[in-house]
Amino acid sequence: MDKNFVLEIASLIGEVINTQLPVPVELAAIADVLTADPGEKVWKYSATEDTADVILAVDASTGEITVKQRDAVDITEISFSGLNSKLEYVLVDAVLGAADTDLLSRRRESITRGMDKREVKIIVDAILNKTGGALPGKEPFEVLPESPDDLYDVIVAMKHKVEDYGDGFVLLCASDVKEAIDNYDKAINAGNVGGISLPAKLKELGIEVIKMFGKVSEGASAGAEDEVKMMEDGKMILVAKNSRLHEGKPIKFVRRRISPDIAKLMGADVDKAQRATIVNPTPVLVGGTNTLAYGIYGYESVVFAITNPYALCIADASTVI
Repeated sequence: MDKNFVLEIASLIGEVINTQLPVPVELAAIADVLTADPGEKVWKYSATEDTADVILAVDASTGEITVKQRDAVDITEISFSGLNSKLEYVLVDAVLGAADTDLLSRRRESITRGMDKREVKIIVDAILNKTGGALPGKEPFEVLPESPDDLYDVIVAMKHKVEDYGDGFVLLCASDVKEAIDNYDKAINAGNVGGISLPAKLKELGIEVIKMFGKVSEGASAGAEDEVKMMEDGKMILVAKNSRLHEGKPIKFVRRRISPDIAKLMGADVDKAQRATIVNPTPVLVGGTNTLAYGIYGYESVVFAITNPYALCIADASTVI
């Protein structure tokens, strides 16, 4: 049988490489992920309860009971914010004439991946920046490295700050911090000082290390797509997942459900009823002109709150790595 050598030569091996990395586990590691129905309001406590635990000895002579009024803690409604991608389009004629026919499906994956990363980044930034609107009147603990502290000293000090309020620790760290953790044993052995393996020691202390790799862009205009790191160099956040102060993790993250009726009106394919991926049929309006193309974009509505800042500690390790 004759072979079609032209077709064999034209065969594609593998698939297009995309350098963007996903962030599949960081959010679940530090936050309870919840959902809210359309129109449902979400509230948080606006302050922490810091009254002392007071137990008195019985007054043997009078039996008098001391009376003390306590006030309820106020609550505050928190507002959802919409996240959406750019409307990305592909020319029909270009797709029909190209071997790369999976471009639009890759863009859908990019939208999903980008929203995952943006969700994590807004929480990380709120913790590191001590954003008041995300906190119940109390900032996270902070460790400021001092001489002669090294990376081990800083991380242990962070643990000591939060361990009275929770356990099951997760250390979110920038890429350069993770590299310094990996190389710590080598560095101190070179100076003939002991033999601590920092990765092994952190595991012994019950601290799971998660490297905050990857980048995400918040560029609004078509040409502005400069990426920023998920976590700035030198930064660390220690989270006590199992709180002794309240149930669950110290952060609550809520996605708004998209009902089937609303999804139908949007023309959306709804991922787990929380995130909409909308495919624009031909034609797509580009710069006011009907264009022979089809497009795709994504949307979700989210909100988060830091409910237990006592379970969080931040540090800038730039001076010790």
